[in-house]
Amino acid sequence: MKNRGLLTKDSGYKLLSFLMVISLWKVLTLHFSPLIVPTMGSVLAEIHKILTSPDLYAMIPLTAGRLLAGLSLGVSLGLVLGILMGNFSQVKGVLSPLVGIMQTVPPVSWVVLALVWFGFNGKPAVFIVILSTLPVITINVCAGFRRIDKNLLEMASLYRFSKVKRLRHVILPSILPYFKSAFQIALGSGWKIAVMAEVLTTSDGIGGMIKLGRLNVEPESIIAWSILVVLLFYLSDFLIGKFLFRKEKNYAATP
Repeated sequence: MKNRGLLTKDSGYKLLSFLMVISLWKVLTLHFSPLIVPTMGSVLAEIHKILTSPDLYAMIPLTAGRLLAGLSLGVSLGLVLGILMGNFSQVKGVLSPLVGIMQTVPPVSWVVLALVWFGFNGKPAVFIVILSTLPVITINVCAGFRRIDKNLLEMASLYRFSKVKRLRHVILPSILPYFKSAFQIALGSGWKIAVMAEVLTTSDGIGGMIKLGRLNVEPESIIAWSILVVLLFYLSDFLIGKFLFRKEKNYAATP
């Protein structure tokens, strides 16, 4: 009953936030030209057009595919580096400055370099997602390793846990919360960065459609595509939480 009450309260807050955005949008449409702030009706019509036009709808999986490719490589490399840096202080000392460089260099700088290296073909979007994902995963996984309770490790040694059992019951439960938080951050920033890279480097995908809307002075198209990006983020976040992290709490409980 308590969880149901919390769920209702949380849903109420989300509904209130949504109504505030809609109300502000409505007020702005009364004071500005549709070329500046398009009406909700025109944006909804544009969303319907996108979802029912095969050529336009095809842009969504194109961006999603680039994001998936970038996230897969970035997460995989980040996990490997994070594990190495968490286990070996020498590796951490060598790699930390390199990870810091990747974290602090502006994405736009990487985009310009990616254009020189890969050209105007969508590959820069994948490259930028990798570079934005890798340091987030690496830093958090390394922090998870560094914060594993030494008493748990000693207890595992005392009871002569096998390597597999130690991994399942001690290491994974300690690291997983850090990895989950990092992955959610990487997913959110990944959608934004992938679309931004497409705007600057290609004429297809969601970013390409946003650029086309800017060139044609169609703010309703820009807003419609932006709304779809937000919805896609929430959908992907829900699906990942539902299927990828659903057994997060069961590692320590399973004998």
